[in-house]
Amino acid sequence: MRQLFFTYQNRFQLFVASIGVCIGLLFMVTSVHFLQKVYAYGSKSEMLSENTLVVQKKISRAAHLGLGSPNFTDEQISVLQEQPFVAACSPIFSNQFDVIVQIDDPVIPSFNSNIYLQSVEKQFLDVGIQAWKWEESNPIIPIIMPRDFLMMLNTFLTAGNLPQLSEELVSNVQMNLLIGPKGDRRVMPARISGFTNEFSAILVPSTFLEWANNKYAINKEVVQSQLVLKSTKGNFGLLESYLDKNGMESAEGQVLVARLKSGVSIMLIGLVCLSLITVALSIIVLVQYLQLMLTNSLYELRIMLRLGHTVSSLKNVFLRYFVMLFAILSGIALVAFYVVRQFIEIKLSNSGILLDSSYSEASFVSLLLVFVIFVILVNYSTFYKIRSQFHA
Repeated sequence: MRQLFFTYQNRFQLFVASIGVCIGLLFMVTSVHFLQKVYAYGSKSEMLSENTLVVQKKISRAAHLGLGSPNFTDEQISVLQEQPFVAACSPIFSNQFDVIVQIDDPVIPSFNSNIYLQSVEKQFLDVGIQAWKWEESNPIIPIIMPRDFLMMLNTFLTAGNLPQLSEELVSNVQMNLLIGPKGDRRVMPARISGFTNEFSAILVPSTFLEWANNKYAINKEVVQSQLVLKSTKGNFGLLESYLDKNGMESAEGQVLVARLKSGVSIMLIGLVCLSLITVALSIIVLVQYLQLMLTNSLYELRIMLRLGHTVSSLKNVFLRYFVMLFAILSGIALVAFYVVRQFIEIKLSNSGILLDSSYSEASFVSLLLVFVIFVILVNYSTFYKIRSQFHA
């Protein structure tokens, strides 16, 4: 039966449509894969939530003459909060008392150093609620450690000919915070909940810092020299322009990553749309080729129906052929995707952009969705075309 329907067909249109489907699927899978990876870029290495910046005033010559204050007033913070492109804004509070971090663990030698504490509201951090909660009755303080501190600690270990510590290993190190003046110092156990590149100070929950400042503060004057800002989705560029015009700045790394993610995401979304259009047009050409095959085989179909073959059995002949064809094209597209993905990731890695090397679930889901849509189209178009010949 397959030889009857498919042997003497003109396959040029089928060949062109197959190339279109293969190229479209390759573009779609690749763009969806890297779109998901770009959105996730930096999420595992940074504790700040999406579209969030640490902001401070630009240092000018006037500041050296004592004419400009680096602190933000409550009025300036209120103006920022009222901007339509700002989702949230809050000052970053600092410790107003002496703090010493003490590491007393059998894995490494004893280590003591004066440190600086800051607190950021939970809504700006990508950390679990339970992992970022402290009450006075809680014996352990959760902290977020700057990676600079880990580098300093590993330098200290290297000088003593000791093995360096990874983030996973140092998270289990026994650590204490010694807070308060020398004569009234309190030892409080601490646990590392994560690491950050954006803060040079150790982050602690705001409830702890407020309690400790009230109890041990040397200077009661509240310092607000840094703010944490979260822009509304899609308006990061407006926030960046506003900060530049009003004499404020953020870490260059934060801006660079945000620009990268925003620009590349727009490009990849455009590529996804283009690939979907290519796949859709190629599928339409395949279905038209199927309809042409059915039209050219109307006489044979009528004979088969009169000999007792059912509409479903005849439909399944065409369905199996085109499903197998689409499966082969999908396989070719996946092999090409593997090669293209490896090439792009190597180029990005050489440029200092390290993306997650795992495969994207979304790319395979999109391919499966297109496959299902194609099967449904072929199934229904073939069934109704053959059934129309049943009483012809």
